Amino acid sequence: MKWPAKKINEGMYREEREGRLKKTKGAVYGLAIGFVICGIVWFFLYSGFFDARKIEIAPLQVLSEGAVRGEMDAYFNRPKQWPWGNNNIFFLNSEDLKSYLDTKFFISSITVDKSYPNILRLKISERQRSVVLVTKNNMYVVDDYGVISDVADDATVSTTRRFLINPSPVDSPKEVYVISSTTSTYSKGDEYVDLNRVRGWLDIANRLREAGVWFKALDIGLEPQSLLQVLIKENKYVLVDTDDLLDAQIETLRQFLATKPKMDQINEYIDVRVPGRIYFK
Repeated sequence: MKWPAKKINEGMYREEREGRLKKTKGAVYGLAIGFVICGIVWFFLYSGFFDARKIEIAPLQVLSEGAVRGEMDAYFNRPKQWPWGNNNIFFLNSEDLKSYLDTKFFISSITVDKSYPNILRLKISERQRSVVLVTKNNMYVVDDYGVISDVADDATVSTTRRFLINPSPVDSPKEVYVISSTTSTYSKGDEYVDLNRVRGWLDIANRLREAGVWFKALDIGLEPQSLLQVLIKENKYVLVDTDDLLDAQIETLRQFLATKPKMDQINEYIDVRVPGRIYFK
């Protein structure tokens, strides 16, 4: 009989069929897993679902929100750093974004928070537009770190000139005008003075205002020094020593002005550098 031989042959083919079936299943599973992986990669990288679609900016005091958003668009529209683009929130380098914005604006610090899947939150601590520096040939905006944050725009130049030319303007500006006799030119980002000096000017301005002494500008001469000339009403100068008994000097000036002196008798300056005594010429 031939039945036994047939069973042997069937057993041999069965193992071969089972091997082919396992390979087929492996290939199918491999393709399925590969398809899933490709789908996940496409979803995370190319679908745009995780692109930074919404940018929330904390309230700003000096910078305009439109300017910040404009620079964010410029940042994302740079030549691609990744094949899938620059604004995927997973691959967005927060430190690189901070460095980029720091070169565009004068800011103290930036916090970048990612809120998945597609929201960026920016919190910017700004340097204040503290001082308008008036030199012999230009005007600049200086922040409270002593850095030239920009050349003054047309509106600032016009407002400053109108205020300084008027012998007795009524309104007091929010910013502090500092006059320098220098003819040097400066560029955005240059350090004009160290932060202690510029904050000293701001401190003097605040003390004068708190004492009720109206003034137009601080004149620092050719170079920033301890001797300061405060330009008051009717374009009279007051000599002040910023390194010695400043509050006492300001009080001396306040009391002198309270007597309503005849300003036309003062041709050059008022000297209050010795507290309690007034010299004028």
